[in-house]
Parts: sequence; structure tokens; C-alpha cells
Amino acid sequence: MKKLKAALFDFDGTLVRSIDVLVDLFEECLIEQSIKPIDRKEIRQLIGEPLDKIFQKLTNLVDVSHFSKNFRAKERAKHNARYIPLVEGTIPTLEFLKSQNLKLGIVSTKQRELIEPFSVELGIEKFFDVVIGGNDVKKPKPDPEPILLACKRLKVEPHETIFVGDSLLDLAAAKKSGVIFIGVLTGTTTREVFEKKQADYIFDNINKMTSLLERA
Repeated sequence: MKKLKAALFDFDGTLVRSIDVLVDLFEECLIEQSIKPIDRKEIRQLIGEPLDKIFQKLTNLVDVSHFSKNFRAKERAKHNARYIPLVEGTIPTLEFLKSQNLKLGIVSTKQRELIEPFSVELGIEKFFDVVIGGNDVKKPKPDPEPILLACKRLKVEPHETIFVGDSLLDLAAAKKSGVIFIGVLTGTTTREVFEKKQADYIFDNINKMTSLLERA
């Protein structure tokens, strides 16, 4: 940890408590198209994957463009602090990390055009030196491309970087890119699953990660 230069964060389920809202939106889109109800746990585990891929898995259809278009319209309406709050302790954590001269970034499959204005509303945009959305890369998570692109833009090496996420997609991308992975329990994945998949560190939420730097 002594050589740490950057910390990257997933967005949904890591910085903001959005998972339940997103599951609701997926359910609404399916119901409107007369798709039979799907277990919320199944939907929850898919969040973080590209939108079209999620609907393909939920519907067994190839062309899901109308589902994705409808979802994005609904998401824009709910993509604000009234419906989606920050995870507790997020701002103090980001302030602490900045005080340690770390470069910070967001790496998400969500479109950057949604992340950036929402970050302004939440008051966290000033902390981040780079934002990588799903539309900024050819291969989103679990491919390492988004994390490696963030490292490149921040001019840091992967082994000097922490990536914080709530899903197995985040963990897979971290392992493939060579960064240190912190799994947080505010999103889609349990401690037991993270332990089984050998996450480097596991915390209840991001404000617990400061202990790593305090011990360094």
C-alpha cells in the first residue's frame, strides 16, 4: 500500500445506493412487455453488465434495443439524489484519499453522460480526475480495458492502483488488469462470495478502506 498512487471506483452499488432502484426499473421494463416476473436476486446479480446483455439474459431475445431504450429513459428520470443517495461516508472517504495525494477515478459500465451530471448533483465530481463510462471502451467490464484506460489517463501503473467495486464483474476486471481489488458489500455481492473468489480486501462500505492507508 505504500506505493499506492490511485484509487478507482465502480459507481452503482459502490459510490451510490442505486441497486434497488435499478432492479425496480428492470422489472418495470419487463412487465410492460408482458415478460413473466423474474427473481429480483437474479436481476440484482446481473447489474453491472452492459445493458443489452442484461436484457438478453432476462428475455432470451437477441434484439433487445427497445428494452434498453425504455430502460435508459426511465433511468434518466430516477437518476438524481432524490431517489439514489450516496453510500454513507463517501464524501469524507474521498476527502481523505485526496489528502493522501491519490488520483481518483470512476470506472463504470454506465454511460459517462449519466455519471458526470449526477456526480455534480451529489457534490463528488471535484474529487475525480477521470471518469470512464461503458461507452468509452470497446470491451466493458469484466474486460480489463476500462481499468487500464483509467490507469493510462491517470499516468499510474496497475500495481499502484486500487479498484473498489461491489460485483464479481468488478473483481474479474481487477484481476485481469493487475490492480488491487477491494470488494464492498453495499451492492450485489456478499462477503462469502467475495471471499470464495479471493478479493484482496472486503469492507462493509468504502469508508472502511481508509484503514488500509492509515496502517501504511
